[in-house]
Amino acid sequence: MDKMELRLYDIQAESEAKELVDIFLEYYPRSPWPPTKEKIMKGGVVYFRAFYQGQQIGVTGYSVKTPNLAETVKTTIFHAFRGKGLGAILSQAIEDECKRIGIKKVLSTVYYFNHVMVQIKLKQGYTIEGYHPDHEAPGFHEYSLGKILK
Repeated sequence: MDKMELRLYDIQAESEAKELVDIFLEYYPRSPWPPTKEKIMKGGVVYFRAFYQGQQIGVTGYSVKTPNLAETVKTTIFHAFRGKGLGAILSQAIEDECKRIGIKKVLSTVYYFNHVMVQIKLKQGYTIEGYHPDHEAPGFHEYSLGKILK
């Protein structure tokens, strides 16, 4: 199996922040979270392009919440690469990145309708720590899944 490569976005570059906005608007059209170039450029989240076998197959990122806790964010597999097991590989890659920087626990919130990612996380040893009805907006629910890194 080839390794997933994570390449850091330069969120201070307007073009790269705009690229992320466009991806989030395409892949999260139901989300009430309004991504803007300005919000992304403010920082607080480390974003990566995900490459597999030399092709960009998606994006991912994390936000450090405490010295020991990070939350993964907006992990996305592009349409052309779905159904090939790459979501699990990308999920593991961002988890490994968090571990590399010294994080001891990873949190992931997953939209209630994303059953595939919930199953991936459960298979990877995450536990459901909460269900948040109307979390981002009325009718928009999320699961919180967490994993202690060893």
